[in-house]
Amino acid sequence: MAKIIYDFNEIKRNFNVYEKSQAKFAGKRALTRLGKEIKGRNGLVAKTYLGKDPKFTAFKSAVPFTLSSTYGIQQGLNLTVGVKDEKAITKGNPASKYLYPPIGGGSTRAYDTLFTQYLRNRSLINKGDYPFAVTANRFIKLKKNNKITPSTYYNTILGLAKTRDKDIKARSNKNGKIQDARVIAFKRDKGKFKKGIYREVTNKKTTYLSPLFMFKPIPTQRPQATFYRRVKSIADDRVFKYWTEEIKQLAKQ
Repeated sequence: MAKIIYDFNEIKRNFNVYEKSQAKFAGKRALTRLGKEIKGRNGLVAKTYLGKDPKFTAFKSAVPFTLSSTYGIQQGLNLTVGVKDEKAITKGNPASKYLYPPIGGGSTRAYDTLFTQYLRNRSLINKGDYPFAVTANRFIKLKKNNKITPSTYYNTILGLAKTRDKDIKARSNKNGKIQDARVIAFKRDKGKFKKGIYREVTNKKTTYLSPLFMFKPIPTQRPQATFYRRVKSIADDRVFKYWTEEIKQLAKQ
């Protein structure tokens, strides 16, 4: 969350006695106005992620979940602005966690996705490695934004679990889905196979392992402007302006 304090004394000398008397109510209205503009998928913070604010560099790929992650809660003259956490979602990674490295001032190391966490919890991947999808593999499905589909991750996990539990026989000739045949993870290079996750594929003539994910060093990302800096920049540009406008408007009524 971002906590920024503004002092009305900085601008009150510009108002007459009646206008000063409206300051508190005008302040509430100004924050209500700012709160509506700052949050949500089309809000001012989201625009900083997209590079529509010249003060900030655009994210390489800002997904809808990221764009809609900013919230605002107003209580009188207090407006709390933050990033949605695990309390705000029912599944997936909360934005507050995966956004912390680039905009929270934390590590620039890529945040572990739920898929990566699954691999780590079952010791299927080394501590310093990260799974990269082999997008040329026909079993790896992509969304329109070229991101891996959730079903691809789910089916890979299902395949690993079914293989572990011996629910799938070797050399299965079912090639419809990932989990229809054995799915094997190599934590380290093994012979001709580089470390990664493979799916067994069988045809009339042969059986072979097709790579789904390769394990490589954890990627890093370029540090971005912090969430606090983004919110403060937006508020600095608007709070006193909106406050003044609301005071003048109330004085006309």
